[in-house]
Amino acid sequence: MRLRYLNKTTIIILVTAALFGCKKLDVSRKDVYTDDNFWQVNANAFNALSTCYSQQISGGYGGSSSASQAYFYNEALSDNAFCPLDVNVGTPTQISSGSDANFNPGINRVKYEWASYYTNIRSCNLFLENVDKNTTLGTALITRMKAEARYLRAHAYFRLTNFFGDVPLITKVQTPEEAKVTPKTPKAEVVTFILTELDAAAADLPKKEDFAAADKGRITKGAAKAMKARVLLYNARWAECSAVCEDLMNNQSVNGNYSLQASFPDIFSATNKYNSEIISDLGYQPKDRRWTDWADFGPFYTGPNATAATNNNLVPTQDLVESFLTLDGKNIFEAGSGYDVDNAPYANRDPRLGYTVVYDKYVWVNNLGNSQIIYIKPGTAPDASNKKNEAGPTATTSGYYWRKYFDPTADNGTFNYGENIIIQRWAEVLLMEAEAKAMQGQMDATVWDNTIKKLRERAGFTKSVALNYPGNTTMTMIDQVRNERRSELAFESLRYDDIKRWKIAETVLNHPPGNEVRGAKFAAGNTAFLKLVVRTFNPAKHYLWPIPTESLQTDPNLTQNPGW
Repeated sequence: MRLRYLNKTTIIILVTAALFGCKKLDVSRKDVYTDDNFWQVNANAFNALSTCYSQQISGGYGGSSSASQAYFYNEALSDNAFCPLDVNVGTPTQISSGSDANFNPGINRVKYEWASYYTNIRSCNLFLENVDKNTTLGTALITRMKAEARYLRAHAYFRLTNFFGDVPLITKVQTPEEAKVTPKTPKAEVVTFILTELDAAAADLPKKEDFAAADKGRITKGAAKAMKARVLLYNARWAECSAVCEDLMNNQSVNGNYSLQASFPDIFSATNKYNSEIISDLGYQPKDRRWTDWADFGPFYTGPNATAATNNNLVPTQDLVESFLTLDGKNIFEAGSGYDVDNAPYANRDPRLGYTVVYDKYVWVNNLGNSQIIYIKPGTAPDASNKKNEAGPTATTSGYYWRKYFDPTADNGTFNYGENIIIQRWAEVLLMEAEAKAMQGQMDATVWDNTIKKLRERAGFTKSVALNYPGNTTMTMIDQVRNERRSELAFESLRYDDIKRWKIAETVLNHPPGNEVRGAKFAAGNTAFLKLVVRTFNPAKHYLWPIPTESLQTDPNLTQNPGW
């Protein structure tokens, strides 16, 4: 069964069921769903689980941004991107400004981030408490469905701990009275719960090959283990993380067969969903679940299945562009790199730069296979028809556009994409293994060849100095691995969490007046870097988000995070 959003009737039914769950009826009615008969209907059980799926990555609470918005615009909380107009997309620029006026316990984004995940948790709790009432689905299927819900609940708690640290651990549907007296649980205890739940889910879930074709997109054994590895990585449990990664790498007959796609852009193709690299994703079926955000990410372009964007609202930064290595494995600022910022800044660079970012004089290929040159440097377009992509307030404010996730198969004249949003893919497992080994001082040629080398080969590196251990750079091994993660996974909603868990956020995000976040070298007659925004990251408080004011007011047992 493919995953779909519920229609209004189904939502009403679920809400009705939840309300009846507060008090047992004396007489079971046959003309409406009650607590006695709701779960006996197979379709209701499936729809209840689909609700749990649909509430992943924020978006599960009224007024919050959609899942795709939260996924993409989280990049603007990091040093990878800047969002010029952020009011309707989760206010990442206001938050990254660090000012108390813009980032505080009362803002909508903080409230929605908290509430959406607890909405998801409540949906999972409701499902887990009641699905056993069904007597027709069978024990095996119900066990699998419960494992899916346990994974989804664990993932919601993982996201909450990343944002807020200590959070209330709620494992049953609460009454309104109970919800008002629930204290926070120490993060370590919540993480233990998450890991236990992921282990239990993995034990009861099939590997991906054992799901029917109609069930593609459901959580699998491999997804549960890969998420466990991510949780361990984020909590600096390096040896345990490595053990899970190696289990996934070495026991694919048990966990599922995963491998790198031969072509990097093909990973994100709408015609290549559920490919060998995908471990878990948000399934966006044609005509059902869609996302349109890329309309504000890419350049203006032509073709029958395309339309012009009205502005560019999520732009790559110069810092991100500078992080991509040269083809011989050097950081661009190292001696002998050949980097020429004025004449050829994008030549001789990691091919993933061109797969991720559109830069000046980029050769764009549209959905017909036709190519055009994207002129971004002001004053360089050869004619008026090419000037629409030049850097400026109605085009790109940074001098760059996003390339990753472009889908040339969107509906005619729209940006209604059915392309899936990737939660985890095989490349991340390799990167987690590399990082865990490097942090333990155990990186060697064998680990490198199984991780970093494979990713660079797939990206298009050919020089042995870049491909072979220990790399061709003065960067430390830890910094090489971290930089590889950034280049591979840019625009995949991971960078903000990474810079926080590495405790480098105050270094890479602090940009006071005079040292603003930079764009391309297109200012002052193309002689200076564009200056985009002032950012402030206070390590005394910003590593955790504040508990929402509303929640503190309704539950006096909650306490605010330090500094807020």
